[in-house]
Amino acid sequence: MTQPRQLPPAPAPHARKRSPIPWVIFAVLVVVAGIVLVPKLLDDGNADNGTLPVAAAEQDPLLVAVQKCDPAKTGMKLSDNNRKLTVKGAGEKSSDGLSASALTCVFDTLQVPGALVDRMYGTVEDDGGLQGDWPGYAVSWTNDQDEGLKLTVTRS
Repeated sequence: MTQPRQLPPAPAPHARKRSPIPWVIFAVLVVVAGIVLVPKLLDDGNADNGTLPVAAAEQDPLLVAVQKCDPAKTGMKLSDNNRKLTVKGAGEKSSDGLSASALTCVFDTLQVPGALVDRMYGTVEDDGGLQGDWPGYAVSWTNDQDEGLKLTVTRS
């Protein structure tokens, strides 16, 4: 008996190697998209405001300053839905108002820049009313040696 003739095995189809370049390009695009889009998605709209002081991170920084620095409310007054703080410092002839240490407490609580504080204390009556600002706040003030430093801080 004859055996059927066996055919040689069929050659394996040519295995084509795929280039990793498309996957590398895809991975780079995903990383770039993540770098660009993730900060925009996580941004809560504060990018236009610039850096806010630590006091602005609290719920109501002006109210915190009143509670912390003038609990008797003898020299500070809040108005305009807690957006405006009027502060009266004591002078040589007018002892009603905040002491120098209470004013320092206000400046520290609201994180008023040192140069602006120096400018306020360096103002004399003849200078009249002056203005300044720092991130999140604007201030106008007068300083009379007899009547003391009077300022109005407005939260923006």
